[in-house]
Amino acid sequence: MANTTATDVIQSFQSTFQDKKVFPEGLEMMWLKKANGRYSVELEPLNFDDATKEYDKELNQYTIDTLAEFMKQLYQEREVSRVNKIASIVTKDISFDGMGNNKKFASDELKYVAEKTQSMVDNQKPTAYA
Repeated sequence: MANTTATDVIQSFQSTFQDKKVFPEGLEMMWLKKANGRYSVELEPLNFDDATKEYDKELNQYTIDTLAEFMKQLYQEREVSRVNKIASIVTKDISFDGMGNNKKFASDELKYVAEKTQSMVDNQKPTAYA
C-alpha cells in the first residue's frame, strides 16, 4: 500500500474537465496546497510533504476527489475573475458585452462547484446520531 501522491490528486482534478486543460505545475501545486489547508481545517489534518510531493498515508478515493473539487473551486473562482475583467463597452446609446452570457455561466458553475464541495465536506463529517 503506497502513499497517495500529489499526482493522484491532480489527475482527479484534471479528470473533471471535458476538454484537456493545461495549467502550470506551480499553479496546480498552489491549488493543491490550498486544498490541503482547507481539508485540514474543515475535516481532519492532512500531512503532505512538499519535498516528496506525497501524503504520509494512502488517502481513500473520496478524500482525493474532495481535494480535487477544492482545487476545481479555486480554478473556477479564477475563471470568474477572468471573465468579469473582460472589457465591456457601455455608452449612453449602446451597451456591448462581448462575453454574452459567459459571465452568468461562469458564476453559475462556481456556485455549483461550491455547493458540491460543501456537500462532500458534509458527507465526511460524523453524524449527530453516532
